[in-house]
Amino acid sequence: MSSLTDQKYNVPGLDRALSIIELLNEKTDGLSVNEVAAILKLPVNSVYRIMTTLERRKYVKKSKGGPCFILSEKLLTLATPLTGDPSFIETAIPYLYELRDETGESMLAGTIVENEGIVLEQIDGLHNFSFKVKPGLRFPLHTSAPGKAYLADLAENECEQILSGMNLTRFTPQTITTVPQLKDELERVRKIGYAVDMEEEMNGQICIGAAVRNRKNNLAGAIWLVAPSSRMDKQKIEKTGLMIKQSAERISTSLGYLSLAVA
Repeated sequence: MSSLTDQKYNVPGLDRALSIIELLNEKTDGLSVNEVAAILKLPVNSVYRIMTTLERRKYVKKSKGGPCFILSEKLLTLATPLTGDPSFIETAIPYLYELRDETGESMLAGTIVENEGIVLEQIDGLHNFSFKVKPGLRFPLHTSAPGKAYLADLAENECEQILSGMNLTRFTPQTITTVPQLKDELERVRKIGYAVDMEEEMNGQICIGAAVRNRKNNLAGAIWLVAPSSRMDKQKIEKTGLMIKQSAERISTSLGYLSLAVA
């Protein structure tokens, strides 16, 4: 019996469209039709027709102020059933705005896909300088506040399974690079109810995050704040951490996670 991977079953137009989507996923700043054609070694006319169709179907969109195309949020929307609770982001957004207004800092929400974090939503901060992150950006679990919050909230066997396959890459002098250190950090997160990234992924950046659960007692994702370390002293980190923890609990309750409501 022939395999479905046989070339005779290949659909060239679909194959090209998927190659373009995968390329744009790598080139997050966007690419023009000519650039896509050059990289993929495809005819410009063919790429133009595919890009026009993808734009009409709202899978890609023009980046601001130029001819380049970027992936649209529609792909994230389609992936939501795989990346977490479909109602998580919708429920979280008002709380993210509330936290942004109280702290002035950028607020994000995301989840875990294939042992990586993925940003699903960002609310820009109110300061002249705020970190901006595009939805779809992936990040390591061991260096990030949402990643550590997520790991700390997993059942012990699930956490151990993920830790056993993790590559604890060093990004800054503060990065945790051994499993025993990371386990100690996760235990601290469990005790205080929120996680902190103290310049572990990027020098000059601090993140504070907490995990969110849904009505099935599954991890729906995490919410977190990102800010320059110059604006976050120890007292402010602790105060903000408690605020984010409380908001994560309220989101969880809104999603039907009753245990938090009576804790």
